[in-house]
Amino acid sequence: MNRSTFLSILFTLSLIFISHAHLAASTINFKLYQDVCIEYGVRVNPNNIRVCLTALESDPRIPQAKTYAELSSLIIEQAMKNSTISQHYLKNLMKTDPSPAIKECANQDYDGIIKAFKNALDNVIPNPQTAINYLRRDLGYAEGKCSDAIKNDPKSYFEVNVLINNLDFYTAIAELSLNHLIDK
Repeated sequence: MNRSTFLSILFTLSLIFISHAHLAASTINFKLYQDVCIEYGVRVNPNNIRVCLTALESDPRIPQAKTYAELSSLIIEQAMKNSTISQHYLKNLMKTDPSPAIKECANQDYDGIIKAFKNALDNVIPNPQTAINYLRRDLGYAEGKCSDAIKNDPKSYFEVNVLINNLDFYTAIAELSLNHLIDK
């Protein structure tokens, strides 16, 4: 086979592959939680996609979610569970460090955070926009108070800031999932 024939065949094959490349890409079926993590990565930082996937996969029910309503509920349930664990951590910390900032976060602020998640969970099915409003308004208010109290305390509370970042993460992905119920 001479060189021009070989190049002609190679060129033809490459055109065929290129023309069919979009078919392969369009048939990728991500699970719902993976879609939400990709959206999160696009909005926040592409490096956070793996962190998001790992966090959501820690609840084996989440990868099995078949609807965004189910996914949203599971994410909010996981957020409530993590917030309850965080509140217990803060209450234990309060025993050794009774600062006003820790006391505020451990009690009224995390009570408000958990209540906001519960109210959001109660509204996933009947009114996802109301669920988002609870996340933005009530949870945002309580989280903001805790965050401000920690920032204004002379002592550095790295661990509490990690808890607040975790809270921000779950709030963001819950909202992204809930948006799929509104955008129908």
